[in-house]
Amino acid sequence: MPREEIDPRVVDDLKKVALEHRAWGRVDDETRWAPMLCRTPEPGKARMSQAETGGHARKLYSLFAKDRTAYLQASPKGAGAPGQTIVKESYHPQLLTDAEQKDVLEKGSRGRPAPEGVAGGGNFNPYSRDGDKMYIASKLVALYVMQKKPANTPGTDAGWIYGTVTPEGEVTSAGKVASCMGCHTQSKNDRMLR
Repeated sequence: MPREEIDPRVVDDLKKVALEHRAWGRVDDETRWAPMLCRTPEPGKARMSQAETGGHARKLYSLFAKDRTAYLQASPKGAGAPGQTIVKESYHPQLLTDAEQKDVLEKGSRGRPAPEGVAGGGNFNPYSRDGDKMYIASKLVALYVMQKKPANTPGTDAGWIYGTVTPEGEVTSAGKVASCMGCHTQSKNDRMLR
């Protein structure tokens, strides 16, 4: 990765986010809320990326947001105030065998131990279907981070900084990352892609 894509002013922020983001909770984890829909609350679930190319392509992911309410209620005018941070945990998808898939479908995924490297255990469903195939989030690849600063902050994309962090905590990109901005600047929802 080109050196100019690492802004040293934000590296410490990204390292801190990598350490604390799991405490915020997954965006889609209902298990923290009292039942409202006459059904058991669902844990956060691995989702297959719709990206066809680039770093996000064909990966399973799970989202975390520092301010979950603001993230879920985001309008085209904004995803939250400065300080809002979104983390996309990205995993290699491991294709299940027919027997493994049948077992998951018959017995369900609840109570199954999460594979090594997958955070959350009982409050994360690491299984995802894509057509007639089923995958499991097998190995954490990277954390993709967006953090909002005041809009006039130098070195930001309309207030947003982007970054990637390895599972070991190494920041591999930080700041106005061209590969991130290539897609996020096209969003009509304050750089948020949904």
